[in-house]
Amino acid sequence: MKLGLILECPIEGTDHQVYEYVVQQLCPQLEIIVEGHRNKKLMIDNCGKTAKLLLKKCDVVAIIWDLMPPWEKKRRGKRRKEPCRHNDIVKIQTNLENAKVNLSKVKLICIEPELEGWIIVDGSALTKYKKEIVSPHPVKKFNNVKQLNNSDDSKKRISKYLKQKYNKIVEAIKIVKHFDNFDKIAKKHTSFCRLKKFIEELSSCP
Repeated sequence: MKLGLILECPIEGTDHQVYEYVVQQLCPQLEIIVEGHRNKKLMIDNCGKTAKLLLKKCDVVAIIWDLMPPWEKKRRGKRRKEPCRHNDIVKIQTNLENAKVNLSKVKLICIEPELEGWIIVDGSALTKYKKEIVSPHPVKKFNNVKQLNNSDDSKKRISKYLKQKYNKIVEAIKIVKHFDNFDKIAKKHTSFCRLKKFIEELSSCP
């Protein structure tokens, strides 16, 4: 079984590193092919063409993106639009339909509010990571955070706990590699649960 991933980050970026690792942990037998875009807007605008190319060599494609932040630029004198999963989905589906992609072979997974949102619902990995970087000094446990659907505070919370600016490109994958139980995260975070369930369903395919 070959899975194509379309992400809103460049190849070798944060999403690529993290989601490829997570998928491999959930289903080692899956072969993964990743296509990345520089940002969310480019991903939405080009997902149809990208999915069509991936489906020539993959059995199924998953499009994974963060709800936060919204990709619309803030115009002078106007507030940036509030993020809306439904609007993102409509734009993505329209692009896929225009490219004549078989929608039954494409799974859309919006991570709410952002990748770091599911990292902080279970503080065990973040605590282990901090112990690693400040050793041998003692570390206070990072308390679990309830799912934040419409807030992009996750990165700020991580930075505050680490007492240094969180570098997502380098640190996200290091934190995620400290998780030893993705079931716990799935119970606490709705969109991560959808991702995990999708991968597990693929793993049961012949």
